[in-house]
Amino acid sequence: MDRYIDSHSDDYVKRLAECVAIKSISCQTDTRDDTISMVKWMQKQLEAEGAKTRLVDIGVQTFPDGTRLPLPPILLAELGADANKKTVCVYGHLDVQPAAKEDGWDTEPFVLTEKDGKLYGRGSTDDKGPVLGWLHIIQAFHQLNIEIPVNFKV
Repeated sequence: MDRYIDSHSDDYVKRLAECVAIKSISCQTDTRDDTISMVKWMQKQLEAEGAKTRLVDIGVQTFPDGTRLPLPPILLAELGADANKKTVCVYGHLDVQPAAKEDGWDTEPFVLTEKDGKLYGRGSTDDKGPVLGWLHIIQAFHQLNIEIPVNFKV
């Protein structure tokens, strides 16, 4: 497993860069579609791994200027339903807060940047990166034909 993960680290960084580039800022009207796209992107990734997914409508948000937009849907997913296995609940989010270089960022926030061996980008640690980590481990189990020892609920 370790060798597989190490050999795919470049792929994982590329995927994180793809996600960081999606401006899924849920609190702004002009990026609401990006937020919904981010959720649907993750839904497709989970379905490709065999998860059963559904998007749950949670209503409408009224912004201070009176604009009303649908809230981004909640993505629910299940992978595995073996009653003999424990179930792990993965809780995370794919939206981010606004960010701009002039806010004090040393790098462009929506461009994943490596500096001194560290990766910087909006959402890379809160919370797109950790959610991708779960996805990558599921993919690794599948690619190596190793049975996943738990059920997952997302």
